[in-house]
Amino acid sequence: MLVVGLTGGIGSGKSTVAALLAERGAQVIDADSLGRDALRPDQPAWHSVVGQFGDEVLSAGSMEIDRKRLAGIVFGDARKLAALNAIVHPVIFKGIADSLERLAESDAIVVLDAALILEVGLQESVDVVVAVVADDELRRQRLARDRGMTISDIRARMASQISTEELISRADLVVRNDRSLEDLAEAADRIWPELVRRREAKP
Repeated sequence: MLVVGLTGGIGSGKSTVAALLAERGAQVIDADSLGRDALRPDQPAWHSVVGQFGDEVLSAGSMEIDRKRLAGIVFGDARKLAALNAIVHPVIFKGIADSLERLAESDAIVVLDAALILEVGLQESVDVVVAVVADDELRRQRLARDRGMTISDIRARMASQISTEELISRADLVVRNDRSLEDLAEAADRIWPELVRRREAKP
């Protein structure tokens, strides 16, 4: 098994690259999906988050946590973000560990799709770090267009993550996503054989 840590700042297109690698045969562990599952009303983390931040994080007339509203509360306030991470990250880490354990005896190329691999030290648990990067202005445009995020929200989210320059300096492989989806697919075609080579070279 080769474990690939796939990371990139918000709006970089990281999850699109994960999907492209899945098409080429990778097994993908989606940390964001694990985080969403952790915040379902029947989960312990839901009670902790509502207890910490109050009913204002719930969608109107629902017991579901409004993730956009929650993000607006915590991003830009380091203490609140740390409090949220302290609740949700252990659940995500356990989900990742369980998934890796299930695949441990396979010869899979496992892609861990997670924005904060470097920030939380997950690079110690992977064989290779792949960073997806894009021009900051292009990322802002994508987030405003595709997610309807405000400029202040975008700035707060980007400020909470490490810079593109640091991502590039700490990654083993870099995928640029400044152009078309076709160009990104070609990048996936280039990187896949390298991942296969690294898997086969593992002792």
